[in-house]
Amino acid sequence: MICKNHSLPMKLWRLEALERRVSPDCSVFGDIEESLRIVRIGDRGERSLDYYIELVSSNDLLVFYDLRLPRGEYHFQMDTVLVTPRFVLLVEVKNISGDIYFNKESKQMIRVLNNISETFPNPLLQVSQQKFQLQQFLQNYGFPNIPIYTLVVFASRHGILHIQSDDTFHLGKIISIQEFIFKYQKLNESVLGQVWSEGDLNRVSDLFIREHKPEDVDLMKRFGLKAADLMKGVHCPKCGRLGVQHKHGKWVCICGSSSKDAHVLALRDYALLIDEWIINQEARNFLGVESRHAIKRILSNFEKEGGTKGTRYNLKPLIY
Repeated sequence: MICKNHSLPMKLWRLEALERRVSPDCSVFGDIEESLRIVRIGDRGERSLDYYIELVSSNDLLVFYDLRLPRGEYHFQMDTVLVTPRFVLLVEVKNISGDIYFNKESKQMIRVLNNISETFPNPLLQVSQQKFQLQQFLQNYGFPNIPIYTLVVFASRHGILHIQSDDTFHLGKIISIQEFIFKYQKLNESVLGQVWSEGDLNRVSDLFIREHKPEDVDLMKRFGLKAADLMKGVHCPKCGRLGVQHKHGKWVCICGSSSKDAHVLALRDYALLIDEWIINQEARNFLGVESRHAIKRILSNFEKEGGTKGTRYNLKPLIY
Protein backbone atom coordinates (compact mmCIF):
# COMPACT_ATOMS: atom_id res chain seq x y z
CA MET A 1 0.00 0.00 0.00
CA ILE A 2 1.35 3.41 -0.95
CA CYS A 3 1.13 5.53 2.19
CA LYS A 4 3.02 8.52 0.78
CA ASN A 5 3.28 9.08 -2.93
CA HIS A 6 5.95 11.06 -4.74
CA SER A 7 6.17 14.68 -3.67
CA LEU A 8 5.34 17.38 -6.18
CA PRO A 9 8.52 18.02 -8.20
CA MET A 10 8.70 21.65 -7.10
CA LYS A 11 12.42 21.97 -7.78
CA LEU A 12 11.94 20.67 -11.31
CA TRP A 13 9.03 23.03 -11.99
CA ARG A 14 10.93 26.02 -10.61
CA LEU A 15 13.98 25.23 -12.72
CA GLU A 16 11.78 24.92 -15.81
CA ALA A 17 10.23 28.30 -14.98
CA LEU A 18 13.69 29.81 -14.50
CA GLU A 19 14.83 28.46 -17.86
CA ARG A 20 11.84 30.22 -19.46
CA ARG A 21 12.35 33.47 -17.57
CA VAL A 22 16.11 33.96 -17.47
CA SER A 23 17.85 35.36 -20.53
CA PRO A 24 20.35 33.01 -22.24
CA ASP A 25 22.81 35.89 -21.93
CA CYS A 26 22.58 35.78 -18.11
CA SER A 27 25.75 34.53 -16.41
CA VAL A 28 23.87 31.80 -14.49
CA PHE A 29 21.76 30.52 -17.41
CA GLY A 30 24.18 27.64 -18.09
CA ASP A 31 24.07 26.64 -14.42
CA ILE A 32 20.27 26.64 -14.52
CA GLU A 33 20.25 24.44 -17.63
CA GLU A 34 22.69 21.96 -16.07
CA SER A 35 20.73 21.83 -12.80
CA LEU A 36 17.52 21.25 -14.76
CA ARG A 37 19.12 18.43 -16.75
CA ILE A 38 20.30 16.68 -13.56
CA VAL A 39 16.97 17.08 -11.76
CA ARG A 40 15.03 15.75 -14.75
CA ILE A 41 17.24 12.68 -14.94
CA GLY A 42 16.91 12.06 -11.21
CA ASP A 43 13.15 12.48 -11.22
CA ARG A 44 12.74 10.00 -14.08
CA GLY A 45 14.98 7.53 -12.27
CA GLU A 46 13.08 7.70 -9.00
CA ARG A 47 9.72 7.19 -10.69
CA SER A 48 11.00 4.29 -12.81
CA LEU A 49 11.07 2.12 -9.67
CA ASP A 50 7.29 2.48 -9.19
CA TYR A 51 6.52 -0.28 -11.69
CA TYR A 52 8.74 -2.81 -9.93
CA ILE A 53 7.42 -1.95 -6.48
CA GLU A 54 3.90 -2.48 -7.78
CA LEU A 55 4.93 -6.00 -8.80
CA VAL A 56 6.08 -6.91 -5.27
CA SER A 57 3.26 -5.08 -3.49
CA SER A 58 1.46 -7.03 -0.77
CA ASN A 59 -1.04 -6.40 2.01
CA ASP A 60 1.67 -5.97 4.64
CA LEU A 61 3.97 -3.72 2.58
CA LEU A 62 3.86 0.02 3.25
CA VAL A 63 5.51 2.29 0.68
CA PHE A 64 6.76 5.84 1.29
CA TYR A 65 8.28 7.90 -1.52
CA ASP A 66 10.40 11.05 -1.06
CA LEU A 67 10.26 10.92 2.72
CA ARG A 68 12.06 13.76 4.53
CA LEU A 69 12.22 13.49 8.32
CA PRO A 70 13.73 15.68 11.05
CA ARG A 71 16.86 14.82 13.00
CA GLY A 72 17.69 17.57 15.45
CA GLU A 73 17.79 20.88 13.60
CA TYR A 74 18.39 19.13 10.27
CA HIS A 75 16.43 16.77 8.02
CA PHE A 76 17.33 13.60 6.13
CA GLN A 77 15.62 12.49 2.94
CA MET A 78 15.04 8.99 1.57
CA ASP A 79 14.02 8.14 -2.00
CA THR A 80 11.93 5.08 -1.18
CA VAL A 81 11.13 3.46 2.17
CA LEU A 82 9.53 0.00 2.18
CA VAL A 83 8.12 -1.10 5.54
CA THR A 84 6.98 -4.61 6.47
CA PRO A 85 6.28 -6.16 9.91
CA ARG A 86 9.67 -7.93 9.65
CA PHE A 87 12.06 -5.39 8.12
CA VAL A 88 12.51 -1.96 6.57
CA LEU A 89 14.22 -1.50 3.21
CA LEU A 90 15.69 1.84 2.10
CA VAL A 91 16.11 2.13 -1.66
CA GLU A 92 18.26 4.83 -3.24
CA VAL A 93 17.65 5.23 -6.97
CA LYS A 94 20.30 6.53 -9.37
CA ASN A 95 19.80 7.28 -13.05
CA ILE A 96 23.36 7.56 -14.36
CA SER A 97 24.72 6.57 -17.78
CA GLY A 98 28.19 5.30 -18.66
CA ASP A 99 30.60 2.79 -17.16
CA ILE A 100 30.26 3.01 -13.38
CA TYR A 101 33.09 1.67 -11.22
CA PHE A 102 33.15 1.13 -7.46
CA ASN A 103 36.44 1.07 -5.58
CA LYS A 104 36.40 -1.30 -2.62
CA GLU A 105 39.30 0.44 -0.84
CA SER A 106 38.44 4.11 -1.26
CA LYS A 107 34.66 3.51 -1.47
CA GLN A 108 34.61 5.91 -4.43
CA MET A 109 32.21 5.75 -7.35
CA ILE A 110 33.72 6.73 -10.70
CA ARG A 111 31.75 7.20 -13.90
CA VAL A 112 33.48 7.00 -17.30
CA LEU A 113 31.49 8.50 -20.15
CA ASN A 114 32.91 9.52 -23.54
CA ASN A 115 36.42 8.83 -22.20
CA ILE A 116 35.92 11.34 -19.37
CA SER A 117 36.24 10.12 -15.76
CA GLU A 118 34.14 11.76 -13.08
CA THR A 119 33.85 11.02 -9.36
CA PHE A 120 30.39 10.89 -7.77
CA PRO A 121 29.34 10.61 -4.12
CA ASN A 122 29.01 6.92 -3.25
CA PRO A 123 25.25 6.22 -3.09
CA LEU A 124 25.76 3.21 -0.81
CA LEU A 125 27.43 5.42 1.79
CA GLN A 126 24.60 7.88 1.28
CA VAL A 127 21.85 5.33 1.96
CA SER A 128 23.86 3.83 4.83
CA GLN A 129 23.86 7.24 6.49
CA GLN A 130 20.11 7.42 5.96
CA LYS A 131 19.80 4.03 7.68
CA PHE A 132 21.71 5.30 10.70
CA GLN A 133 19.53 8.39 10.93
CA LEU A 134 16.31 6.40 10.54
CA GLN A 135 17.38 3.98 13.28
CA GLN A 136 17.89 6.87 15.68
CA PHE A 137 14.59 8.46 14.60
CA LEU A 138 12.65 5.25 15.34
CA GLN A 139 14.46 4.69 18.64
CA ASN A 140 13.51 8.18 19.79
CA TYR A 141 9.86 7.23 19.35
CA GLY A 142 10.20 3.91 21.16
CA PHE A 143 9.69 1.51 18.26
CA PRO A 144 10.97 -2.07 18.65
CA ASN A 145 14.33 -2.54 16.92
CA ILE A 146 13.63 -3.78 13.42
CA PRO A 147 16.21 -4.82 10.80
CA ILE A 148 16.85 -2.03 8.29
CA TYR A 149 18.40 -3.00 4.96
CA THR A 150 19.74 -0.76 2.21
CA LEU A 151 19.82 -1.09 -1.55
CA VAL A 152 21.06 1.14 -4.37
CA VAL A 153 19.22 0.70 -7.65
CA PHE A 154 20.58 1.98 -10.96
CA ALA A 155 17.73 2.77 -13.33
CA SER A 156 19.46 3.82 -16.56
CA ARG A 157 19.64 1.29 -19.39
CA HIS A 158 22.82 3.07 -20.46
CA GLY A 159 24.64 2.49 -17.18
CA ILE A 160 27.04 -0.46 -16.84
CA LEU A 161 27.98 -1.43 -13.28
CA HIS A 162 31.51 -2.62 -12.54
CA ILE A 163 31.90 -4.24 -9.11
CA GLN A 164 34.75 -6.59 -8.24
CA SER A 165 33.75 -10.13 -7.27
CA ASP A 166 35.58 -9.84 -3.93
CA ASP A 167 34.11 -6.44 -3.07
CA THR A 168 31.89 -7.44 -0.14
CA PHE A 169 31.02 -3.80 0.61
CA HIS A 170 29.31 -3.03 -2.70
CA LEU A 171 28.45 -6.45 -4.14
CA GLY A 172 24.79 -7.37 -3.85
CA LYS A 173 23.86 -3.96 -2.43
CA ILE A 174 24.18 -2.10 -5.73
CA ILE A 175 22.03 -3.54 -8.50
CA SER A 176 20.34 -2.74 -11.78
CA ILE A 177 16.63 -1.96 -11.65
CA GLN A 178 15.69 -5.21 -13.40
CA GLU A 179 17.15 -7.15 -10.49
CA PHE A 180 15.07 -5.36 -7.85
CA ILE A 181 12.14 -7.80 -7.86
CA PHE A 182 14.37 -10.82 -7.27
CA LYS A 183 16.43 -9.01 -4.63
CA TYR A 184 13.30 -8.00 -2.74
CA GLN A 185 11.76 -11.48 -2.96
CA LYS A 186 14.94 -13.05 -1.61
CA LEU A 187 15.03 -10.61 1.29
CA ASN A 188 11.33 -11.10 1.97
CA GLU A 189 11.76 -14.87 2.14
CA SER A 190 14.94 -14.84 4.23
CA VAL A 191 13.90 -12.45 7.01
CA LEU A 192 11.65 -14.37 9.39
CA GLY A 193 9.81 -13.35 12.52
CA GLN A 194 7.44 -10.43 12.91
CA VAL A 195 8.95 -7.49 14.80
CA TRP A 196 6.27 -4.83 14.40
CA SER A 197 2.62 -5.37 15.19
CA GLU A 198 -0.22 -3.94 13.16
CA GLY A 199 -0.38 -1.17 15.74
CA ASP A 200 3.32 -0.40 15.20
CA LEU A 201 2.76 -0.22 11.43
CA ASN A 202 -0.16 2.17 11.85
CA ARG A 203 1.81 4.29 14.28
CA VAL A 204 4.91 4.51 12.09
CA SER A 205 2.78 5.39 9.07
CA ASP A 206 1.05 8.20 10.96
CA LEU A 207 4.41 9.38 12.32
CA PHE A 208 6.11 9.45 8.89
CA ILE A 209 3.25 11.44 7.35
CA ARG A 210 3.06 13.85 10.27
CA GLU A 211 6.81 14.49 10.52
CA HIS A 212 7.52 14.65 6.79
CA LYS A 213 8.57 18.11 5.70
CA PRO A 214 9.07 18.75 1.97
CA GLU A 215 12.25 20.53 0.98
CA ASP A 216 11.59 24.03 -0.28
CA VAL A 217 14.67 25.34 -2.05
CA ASP A 218 14.79 29.06 -2.88
CA LEU A 219 16.29 28.80 -6.37
CA MET A 220 16.14 32.55 -6.94
CA LYS A 221 18.44 33.01 -3.95
CA ARG A 222 20.62 30.05 -4.92
CA PHE A 223 21.35 31.53 -8.35
CA GLY A 224 21.61 35.08 -7.03
CA LEU A 225 18.56 36.32 -8.91
CA LYS A 226 15.90 38.91 -8.12
CA ALA A 227 12.44 39.43 -9.61
CA ALA A 228 13.86 42.24 -11.73
CA ASP A 229 16.21 39.73 -13.42
CA LEU A 230 13.33 37.71 -14.84
CA MET A 231 12.03 38.32 -18.35
CA LYS A 232 8.46 39.61 -18.32
CA GLY A 233 5.63 38.80 -20.70
CA VAL A 234 3.54 35.90 -21.97
CA HIS A 235 4.84 33.05 -24.13
CA CYS A 236 3.07 31.99 -27.30
CA PRO A 237 1.72 28.44 -26.75
CA LYS A 238 2.48 27.59 -30.40
CA CYS A 239 5.92 29.03 -31.24
CA GLY A 240 7.19 29.81 -27.72
CA ARG A 241 7.94 33.45 -28.45
CA LEU A 242 7.93 35.69 -25.39
CA GLY A 243 5.97 38.94 -25.51
CA VAL A 244 2.68 38.14 -27.24
CA GLN A 245 0.17 40.99 -27.20
CA HIS A 246 -3.17 41.05 -25.40
CA LYS A 247 -5.85 42.31 -27.80
CA HIS A 248 -9.64 42.12 -27.45
CA GLY A 249 -9.51 39.43 -24.76
CA LYS A 250 -7.00 37.22 -26.62
CA TRP A 251 -3.26 36.76 -26.77
CA VAL A 252 -2.03 37.34 -30.31
CA CYS A 253 1.41 36.35 -31.59
CA ILE A 254 3.25 37.51 -34.71
CA CYS A 255 3.33 33.86 -35.80
CA GLY A 256 -0.39 34.20 -36.47
CA SER A 257 -1.71 32.10 -33.59
CA SER A 258 -3.98 33.32 -30.83
CA SER A 259 -4.99 32.04 -27.41
CA LYS A 260 -7.41 32.97 -24.64
CA ASP A 261 -5.43 31.40 -21.81
CA ALA A 262 -1.74 31.86 -22.72
CA HIS A 263 -1.36 33.90 -19.52
CA VAL A 264 -1.87 30.82 -17.32
CA LEU A 265 1.69 29.56 -17.78
CA ALA A 266 3.06 33.05 -17.11
CA LEU A 267 1.10 33.36 -13.86
CA ARG A 268 2.31 29.89 -12.88
CA ASP A 269 5.89 31.03 -13.45
CA TYR A 270 5.18 34.02 -11.21
CA ALA A 271 3.78 31.76 -8.48
CA LEU A 272 6.75 29.38 -8.70
CA LEU A 273 9.46 32.04 -8.70
CA ILE A 274 8.16 35.19 -7.04
CA ASP A 275 4.99 34.83 -4.96
CA GLU A 276 1.89 32.66 -4.78
CA TRP A 277 -0.25 35.80 -4.40
CA ILE A 278 -0.41 38.65 -6.89
CA ILE A 279 -2.07 42.07 -7.11
CA ASN A 280 -3.36 43.78 -10.23
CA GLN A 281 -0.37 46.08 -10.67
CA GLU A 282 2.10 43.20 -10.32
CA ALA A 283 0.16 41.16 -12.87
CA ARG A 284 0.13 44.08 -15.31
CA ASN A 285 3.88 44.45 -14.98
CA PHE A 286 4.65 40.73 -15.29
CA LEU A 287 2.23 39.96 -18.13
CA GLY A 288 2.95 43.16 -20.02
CA VAL A 289 -0.61 44.47 -20.08
CA GLU A 290 -1.41 48.13 -19.46
CA SER A 291 -5.13 47.83 -18.81
CA ARG A 292 -6.16 47.38 -15.17
CA HIS A 293 -9.59 46.19 -16.30
CA ALA A 294 -8.14 43.55 -18.65
CA ILE A 295 -6.03 42.16 -15.79
CA LYS A 296 -9.04 42.23 -13.47
CA ARG A 297 -10.91 40.03 -15.95
CA ILE A 298 -7.93 37.71 -16.31
CA LEU A 299 -7.67 37.29 -12.53
CA SER A 300 -11.43 37.05 -11.92
CA ASN A 301 -11.35 33.23 -11.75
CA PHE A 302 -8.88 33.23 -8.87
CA GLU A 303 -9.76 33.42 -5.19
CA LYS A 304 -9.15 36.91 -3.87
CA GLU A 305 -8.82 38.67 -0.56
CA GLY A 306 -8.71 42.30 0.46
CA GLY A 307 -10.45 45.23 -1.17
CA THR A 308 -9.92 48.05 -3.69
CA LYS A 309 -6.22 48.53 -4.49
CA GLY A 310 -5.15 46.01 -1.87
CA THR A 311 -6.96 43.09 -3.51
CA ARG A 312 -4.65 40.16 -4.06
CA TYR A 313 -5.32 36.96 -5.97
CA ASN A 314 -4.36 33.41 -5.00
CA LEU A 315 -2.24 31.65 -7.67
CA LYS A 316 -1.66 28.47 -5.63
CA PRO A 317 -4.15 26.38 -7.68
CA LEU A 318 -1.80 26.80 -10.64
CA ILE A 319 0.82 24.79 -8.72
CA TYR A 320 -0.95 22.47 -6.30
